[in-house]
Amino acid sequence: EGQVVERDKKKADDYMRRAAEAGNASAQFNWAQILVSENPGVRGLTMAMPFYEKAAEQGIADAQYALAQVYSALKDVPKEKKDRAREWMHRAARAGFDTAQLDMGLWLVNGYNGPRDYELGFRWLSIAAKRGNVVAQNRLAHLYINALGTSPNPVEAAKWYVLSRRAGLKDVGLEDFYLGLTEEQQKQAIDQANRFRRG
Repeated sequence: EGQVVERDKKKADDYMRRAAEAGNASAQFNWAQILVSENPGVRGLTMAMPFYEKAAEQGIADAQYALAQVYSALKDVPKEKKDRAREWMHRAARAGFDTAQLDMGLWLVNGYNGPRDYELGFRWLSIAAKRGNVVAQNRLAHLYINALGTSPNPVEAAKWYVLSRRAGLKDVGLEDFYLGLTEEQQKQAIDQANRFRRG
């Protein structure tokens, strides 16, 4: 960072690599990130994977999430590892990582890397949405409209749409849905969205 001493990225990276190889979980994740950023594409992901694995095993949620994505993305990953992608995503989601909660919900709803489960997918998307994840709020609105994993609820769908729209996420389909609601339903949705933000 160039504080106290002169900035030296090469030396900093060397210390990070040494710490990673010595078994420090945070350093393993950070070193994996460095490898990915300096070696774009498949090569970087392949180089980083062993460090993501070590950090994930030690409970680093960011590494668990990254590992799930790497296992999904790389074609040459052995089947036994690919089969564990959803498990790693689930562990990251349970650790409270909201992006993992979003992706876990989407994977379950879409049947990606395992069987489809609308109810469990809805639950994970609800958790991420309540924690403020804007994409999860948007997807939750769609689930309420289509009654996937939950009962249909136009006001609840509109509430989540209003929250995601306020955060800047545009969705033409949801806007059409919202405009098709009665004035009273729109008012209820806005009131609920306001209460959610104050809460």
